[in-house]
Amino acid sequence: MKSKGYLLAGLIIFAAFFGSSIFFESPLLLYIASAIPIFIVPFLPDIRTSQRLKPEQKGVEIVKLISDGGPEWLVVSFRPGTVNWSRRTLIVPFEQAPTVESVPTDDYTAALTVLQYDLRVRKGRQGRFGILLSNLSERTTGMPFTVNEVNRLLIPLNDIAESMPMPMPASAAVTSHSVELQA
Repeated sequence: MKSKGYLLAGLIIFAAFFGSSIFFESPLLLYIASAIPIFIVPFLPDIRTSQRLKPEQKGVEIVKLISDGGPEWLVVSFRPGTVNWSRRTLIVPFEQAPTVESVPTDDYTAALTVLQYDLRVRKGRQGRFGILLSNLSERTTGMPFTVNEVNRLLIPLNDIAESMPMPMPASAAVTSHSVELQA
């Protein structure tokens, strides 16, 4: 919110110097006005490179699929057009996902399997992970459907578990020993 104020103030100052340079026909004021955008750039809002799926979002369903007694797949179902495939990553929350025994399919189900190298996990972001959408887009080039028709992502839960950083137990404290080196 504070950066929006700085951005607005910078734009007003730029407009004032630019308008003054035209009104007074001053090249010095024009040079000053041309330098002001350099100071405005740090306050510009960031362009979002990721999209976050929300389980409560209409047309989005995230469930853990049980097979042979234990959850094996995370199934992310959505309506075509929900995912913006031009973004870099798709953020998927999975901890609160309910466990089901089957997932309904219809004639228009186009599913993609998300591989482990498609997953990105940030430290400190427990319960969610990112999927690199560019990898999925490249994988569909030889398929009879496009990414815009995809309405289901299948992610092996083992891959998610392997990608997640393991929390260090409190009993496994690291001790350091001081060593002196002489040259």
